[in-house]
Amino acid sequence: MKIQLLCLGMALAGMRASQASELLISSFDRSGRLTFLEVAGAASYRVEWATNLASTAWSCNAPGIPVVPASGAGSLTVTVGVVHASCYYRVAAVVTNVLPVGLTNAFETNSENWLTVDYPFRSHTPNPATSPLPFDGSFGNPPGSVRIADVYDETGIATPSQYLGNKLLFYGGSLAYDIYIRYTDNTAYPAVILNGGTMSLYYDAAPPPLDMWQHRTVPLSEAGWKVSGSGFPATESVFKAVLSDLAGLYIYTEWHTGADDTSVDNITMTPP
Repeated sequence: MKIQLLCLGMALAGMRASQASELLISSFDRSGRLTFLEVAGAASYRVEWATNLASTAWSCNAPGIPVVPASGAGSLTVTVGVVHASCYYRVAAVVTNVLPVGLTNAFETNSENWLTVDYPFRSHTPNPATSPLPFDGSFGNPPGSVRIADVYDETGIATPSQYLGNKLLFYGGSLAYDIYIRYTDNTAYPAVILNGGTMSLYYDAAPPPLDMWQHRTVPLSEAGWKVSGSGFPATESVFKAVLSDLAGLYIYTEWHTGADDTSVDNITMTPP
């Protein structure tokens, strides 16, 4: 657990704190209501107090508050007691969610636990069927890629487990990959799917060009994403809910109503 003391804002009991944007505490009134701005990545906060700013013995015992759960709402208001007129307060953030490491698959020697997936790409299936994904050592960008034929009614490739679970810290980041198609309908299809277990989101995109590698980047935020089944645009809250409990992440490889022969290489999932 990483503890980060955010001495960015302090308040003198009974007085309003500075409104400067770099301060954490935004207000503190005479009734003991203290409001502070939340910090990205914080799991909880502590309210600490001392009788002078030079003190090395800040306390979270009464009238401090040892645990203040994060709300994600942008600011929090708590009520503390007032010891006397020269009591100072500060807020400390407990940061347990450190920035994630980006994920990469270059398929240099094998398919790296990716799978072929049978998924209805504009509707939802909690647990779609999967099968082994062929590795192609002679073709790629550079050589070494996965290569998928027309295996199911709607065929794609599914990520291994390291891409799944709580990936909320990737919100605002991106998924990128190289794709090479040999057949096309010249029609937009759902390029990427996020399966949240109880619902899915899809990202429509124009078809890749025929017989050439194209590098694609898909945002890991709600813009451009739709809710499977309804086609409604995804909201920020819906997108974050799906991203926080990913059961599947699929890249579409079927860009033709007949035969398909698609290669994919250099997949990356990058945090903001």
